[in-house]
Amino acid sequence: MSWNEEARISCRFLFKCPQRWDHRLEPTAVEEVRHCPECDRDVHLALTEEDVRRYSGEGRCIAVPVMRPEREVDPDGPNYVVGKAAPLYGQESESRQ
Repeated sequence: MSWNEEARISCRFLFKCPQRWDHRLEPTAVEEVRHCPECDRDVHLALTEEDVRRYSGEGRCIAVPVMRPEREVDPDGPNYVVGKAAPLYGQESESRQ
């Protein structure tokens, strides 16, 4: 589970990507969207629970800011978990209908 204490975002990931929002993902014309050259998909910055719900419901890859132990913090900027969020409880049955 990834957790952002400041924004209070909590989500589970089906897949965590090794790419880094701030170093390996390519900027796009939209500030909150970056492109992954490895899988050729866009990654959307999810700063709220609503963003996580919307993007995961659309099957999009997301980047969620997280709080990490001090020894793991990137001194060059914020830390993010990048990947595909697991569907929220009940959402997977709704999307199949």
